[in-house]
Amino acid sequence: MAEEAAGSDGDGPSPGNEPAFHQTSVQSGDGTQINARKIDAVHVHVHLRQWWVELARAIRRLARGADRPAATAEELARAADELASAVGKRWQAEARLRRLDDPMRLPVFWAKADEETFDSDHPENVWGDRDAEDLTGDLDRIAELHERLPYSRLVVLGDVGSGKTVLSQRFVLERLAGREPGAAVPEIFSLGSWNLDEDSLDAWLSRQLIRDQPWLRALTADGGTTLADELVRGNLILPVLDGFDEIPERLRDKARNQLDDASRPYVLTSRVDAYRQAVLDTRGLHRAAVITLAGLSPDAAVEYLRRSSPPKAGSGWEQVRQEMSADPDGPLGTALSTPLMVHLAAIVHGERGTGGPKGAARGPEALLRAGRSGTRDTVEDGLLSGFLPVVYRDGTEDEDRARVQEWLGYLAHQLGDGHDLKWWELGSRTLSRPVRTVLVGTVTGLAFGLFDTVVVWSLMPFVTPKPPYWIAAAPLHGAGLGLLTGIGFGLVYAFTDGGGAREPSGVSMRLLGRTRPSRRTLGRRLAVGLTGGFGFGFVTWFAAALVYGVVTGTALVPALLAGLRNGLVGGLVSGPALGLAYGGGAGGPEEERPRLKGVIGHFRRRIWPRLTIGYAAAFSGGLVFSVMGPLVSDLATGGGAGLGTVLVSAFVSGLGYGPMLGLVYALTTALSAPIPPDSTNAPDRLLRTSRTALLQQSLLNTLVFGVVGWLVFGSAGNFPDWAFYTLDFGLGIAMAYGLALTAWGHWMVLARIWLPLTGRLPWAVHAFLKDAHRRGVLRHSGAVYQFRHALLKEHLARTYKDQEEKG
Repeated sequence: MAEEAAGSDGDGPSPGNEPAFHQTSVQSGDGTQINARKIDAVHVHVHLRQWWVELARAIRRLARGADRPAATAEELARAADELASAVGKRWQAEARLRRLDDPMRLPVFWAKADEETFDSDHPENVWGDRDAEDLTGDLDRIAELHERLPYSRLVVLGDVGSGKTVLSQRFVLERLAGREPGAAVPEIFSLGSWNLDEDSLDAWLSRQLIRDQPWLRALTADGGTTLADELVRGNLILPVLDGFDEIPERLRDKARNQLDDASRPYVLTSRVDAYRQAVLDTRGLHRAAVITLAGLSPDAAVEYLRRSSPPKAGSGWEQVRQEMSADPDGPLGTALSTPLMVHLAAIVHGERGTGGPKGAARGPEALLRAGRSGTRDTVEDGLLSGFLPVVYRDGTEDEDRARVQEWLGYLAHQLGDGHDLKWWELGSRTLSRPVRTVLVGTVTGLAFGLFDTVVVWSLMPFVTPKPPYWIAAAPLHGAGLGLLTGIGFGLVYAFTDGGGAREPSGVSMRLLGRTRPSRRTLGRRLAVGLTGGFGFGFVTWFAAALVYGVVTGTALVPALLAGLRNGLVGGLVSGPALGLAYGGGAGGPEEERPRLKGVIGHFRRRIWPRLTIGYAAAFSGGLVFSVMGPLVSDLATGGGAGLGTVLVSAFVSGLGYGPMLGLVYALTTALSAPIPPDSTNAPDRLLRTSRTALLQQSLLNTLVFGVVGWLVFGSAGNFPDWAFYTLDFGLGIAMAYGLALTAWGHWMVLARIWLPLTGRLPWAVHAFLKDAHRRGVLRHSGAVYQFRHALLKEHLARTYKDQEEKG
């Protein structure tokens, strides 16, 4: 331990570790000098990219503001208990579906890893001042072993299909069953999703927690940390890190170093070869005990298969036992030495597979023939190939089963080396960025154009009594605005996409959503929200009216009076709306009696940035929209008012749109709160939550535009313009935004329209994924799906690719 006291595990600077852009040349392997400018450029680009990422995160933190005060020990303990309840319910449901508590389950044993095979830490580092204990046991004692370790660090190694994932699930359930209130919460994290180029271990754990439990995104008072961050930093999360081998090989040393530097307990699983290579000539993972999962004996494997089959198949399974015992290193002996393959054999050649009209082609005799005529790979491939036809046999025709395999193959193929099947990312890996941009712009433009056509058609009778004019004007109007909307939102999508899909919403809007003591703050919060909203509305509406008066040649005094009148109206619109939202909404300080200064500070950190961002976005959008419309019209007609006039008019329009969208964004924030625990423990719940949040935001946008439109048009008796303004710019733009720039819109455009249209997925994608989970092909991992096993995913992806190449 003296080594660590001296800081040998640190990552401080050392000779030779200076940044590469300070060097002037490097030496190649053959001794020649190479100009380092190209290398410098690469390193500078990397450093600039990291700096930009950090700057973007800082800006986002500033824009988000503070959702809650700094978490106390009691609040963290309460949050940990709520998280434990949510995690327990999810894994208990998964265990029931997978029958992990079945008395007939396969026996999984483990023992201490061979020190001559694996480099590992010194026993005194692992056990401290205690004597090293026996590291043998079975699946039911894995939690007990972890509790006996002084540093609670355990590495579980096993071959493909050896039962590492099942062991992880059993560990979580056992630790939750014996957990004390306020203690650490065990949870499984798939290491394949850890991007070490961007996230530290703690940052990645926090991001995964927020993805699966959005209520943990609540911020502390400084606006820089979330409730998930505090749980991770407080060691109230016991991570079960599943799949060290899924980390890219070039990053495994970095991952190992981060795990060594972390002062936290954990359980880590890995395939044998990947771990052996990663820890070669090192102390292994520091202070961690290492165990390996043993293979199944022929007796244990065949006994499980026999009990999974009708009694009359007993003699056939006895022949399989004899074959495996006589040649344990043969095709059958090696293939059926892992729980995964034995489980697949029980499905394909057991009771489920041998029943029905085609069951005669399966059974112990068929498995025996496959072993005698093939290799381990062919036996395993046959079991993987036979899995889907059996689990989809009930109520599924042969042609439909072929399509099912094709659809699942596409999903496996689009995952690549990843493992998390996220509904909001479907299509993002197999469709290029330009293709996605065109699709998003096209669907958004068509939807808005059709909506605008219906709105104009409905309002035409109140404008002109000539029906032929309706027929021509409404579609032309819809086509023009649809084209502009599609191009505009398509470009925004392209510039803000960054190569990945948008994250789903983790908040919902509600009034008076706080606990009872917090409502005592209503007066202070109402006053602050009303004052801030009135100030924003007055300033922005006054500026818009004043600029309009200047560009139209109005005298200064009348322009100022009009600006004051306009500002007063804007303040009376924004002030009460934001005051009521902030006073009774869910996103505010939680103290029972916060000081007025604290409420003002919270408003400034949380609400004011939203007003600014919304204003800037609406001003930019209104400016572009108001420029493109006349330009397109001028190009079509050959005339126009001139570029200068168009730009001035567009500038004024931008000033008019800014206050409204700024108010909508601020109201959405003031009324939003992280959704409660247990509300997003499954992908389908997160999908519904995102859809509901979008509907709420759309209705709020429509309401604000309706109120403002009434003040401008309705109060003057111009009802058609008021209706058009409310529906097109309130509801229509909100719909376009939802399709182009949200996770739910990404799902609709790609997963619900394009991928089914091209035959890659069924039309009922959501039902298809739920059914695959019910049949045991997919599993839940928080808010995402995963294939039941990596071997199954690899098999389906390989089969799909072969079929694609054959045409």
